[in-house]
Amino acid sequence: MAFFGAPLYATDHAKRAVHAAFSILEGVNHFTHRDRLHVGAGIATGEAFVGNVGGGTVTDYTVLGDTVNIAARLQAAAATGEILVTEETYAYVEAEFPRAPSREMELKGKSEPVHARVIVVLDKSPDPAQEIRP
Repeated sequence: MAFFGAPLYATDHAKRAVHAAFSILEGVNHFTHRDRLHVGAGIATGEAFVGNVGGGTVTDYTVLGDTVNIAARLQAAAATGEILVTEETYAYVEAEFPRAPSREMELKGKSEPVHARVIVVLDKSPDPAQEIRP
């Protein structure tokens, strides 16, 4: 898990997150092109608790909240080479990834469906030469 926009706020936090996920998926594909690992990403934009959690000598600087849970569930649902992003996140990167397909998803713990956009980093074919770039 990675988070952006904390401890220092950045106006392009969502764009940074999508580009980081893109780079990670490309890197995984590059090093495992024969035995492709099944890796996807999920990104959500919103409010969250950020800070040290724990006590005594054991603390962890982390992020908690509904936004984090949505991102984790999107990541779990992402197919190999996909980045699933919430509509809020997509608004920040739409110009770079126009016409990304929309997917309505039922996520555990959510009473309403979540609308996600699918950014395909890698073609599903086993040929690494079939990569899709922004």
